[in-house]
Amino acid sequence: MPNKNEGIFSELISNTVLMDHKTPITKIIPLLGKYGAVVVTKDGDYYGIIDSRSVSRQKGLEIKRSGAYKFAERVPPISDFTPIDDVVFYFYKTRRKALPYTKNGRVTGILERSTLLKVLLSMRVLEDMKVQNSMSSPVLAIDSNATISQAKSVMGERKVNRLIVLQDGKFAGLITNHDLSMRYSAQSERLPEMKSEKHSTSSIRIADAAEKNPIMISDGSNLAEAARSMVERSISSVIVQRGGKPVGMLTVFDILESLIAQKQISETKVFISGLDNTTYEYGDDARNELNAFVSRIEKMRNMKVNYVTLHVKGIKTKSYEMQIRVALDKHGVISMQAYGERFADTLGDLMQSLRNKITREKEQNITLRRVSPPSE
Repeated sequence: MPNKNEGIFSELISNTVLMDHKTPITKIIPLLGKYGAVVVTKDGDYYGIIDSRSVSRQKGLEIKRSGAYKFAERVPPISDFTPIDDVVFYFYKTRRKALPYTKNGRVTGILERSTLLKVLLSMRVLEDMKVQNSMSSPVLAIDSNATISQAKSVMGERKVNRLIVLQDGKFAGLITNHDLSMRYSAQSERLPEMKSEKHSTSSIRIADAAEKNPIMISDGSNLAEAARSMVERSISSVIVQRGGKPVGMLTVFDILESLIAQKQISETKVFISGLDNTTYEYGDDARNELNAFVSRIEKMRNMKVNYVTLHVKGIKTKSYEMQIRVALDKHGVISMQAYGERFADTLGDLMQSLRNKITREKEQNITLRRVSPPSE
C-alpha cells in the first residue's frame, strides 16, 4: 500500500463502464448494482460520473426522459501521481462514492470510496483518532409511527440524511434518505436489488422501513475500528453509543474531514472551501471572523474547538448558501446552514446562531433530539 507521499496504485482501481452523455439514465441505473459508479463521456472525453447518490439526490427530474448528462457529476479525476492527501480531499469535497482514474489521459477505471478506507486502514492513520471527537451530535430521532413522507420532510428541513427511529421512547432502528429514495421511488429509479419491492405510498410507517439492527460503536473507540466496520459491512455510517444509548452519528465523510483537519491542525483550526472568483475577496475577513469565533467559544468553560469548516456556495447572483461545522472536543460535531444575499451578514448571522446552539448544547448536554414530523 502507498505511504502518505505516494499516489494510488493501479492495482487498487476497480472496473467500470463508459457511457455517452446522451444515454438514457434508465439504462445506467441497472449498472449501478454492479459498478461503484459509471463514467460519462462526451465526444469521447471525460464528462462526469454517476453513482447511486447522483440518482437519489436529483429531484424534479423525469427519469424516463432524462439523459445521463442531467445526473453526471464532474469530479476531479485521479492518477498514479495523485497524492493520498489529495485523494482524501477530493472524496470529502465531492461526496461521491467513487472517483475516475486516468492513465495516459484516458479514464480506465474508478477508485471506490471503500477502497480508500482500506488504504487508510493499512496506513494506520486512524488509530489515534477518537470517534467521540469526529461524530456529529446531537443525533436526530423520529417516532416509528411517522410516515416515509414525513421522515423525508424532516430530513430535508434539517439538512440531514439519517434519523434514529424511536418506538415508545426507545431506540428501534435507523432510517436513511438514500434507502427511502431508492426503495420507495418508482421502480425505474431503483437499484436492481430493490426492483422487487412494491411501490409504497406515504402511508407506510417508518417502523416498517427502518433498519432494525444498524451497526453501533462506542464513542471511546478509534476511527480505525469504525472504518473497519464500514468496510466489512459495506455501509457509510455507524451509530455512536455511550452506555447503550445513541449519542451521535459517524459517517465516512466525518472520518475524512477529521483526517484532513488533523494534518493541518498545527497550522490552523479554520478551513474554508467553495470560494470562487466572486467570493475570494471575502476569504481573509471570513478566516479572521472564524478565528475570533473559535476564541470566543474556547473562553467557555470546558469547551475546546478542534476545528471549524466553512463551505460557501453561490446559488445565484449575490446570494449565498453557507454550511459551517464545528468539531468540539468531547462534544462531537455541530453543524448549521444559512442562506443570504450579503456574504458578511450571512456569515455573521450563521456564527451567532451557531454560538447560541453551542451554548444550549453545553447547558443541556443534548445527545439525542426527538423531532416532530409535519402533519400530512
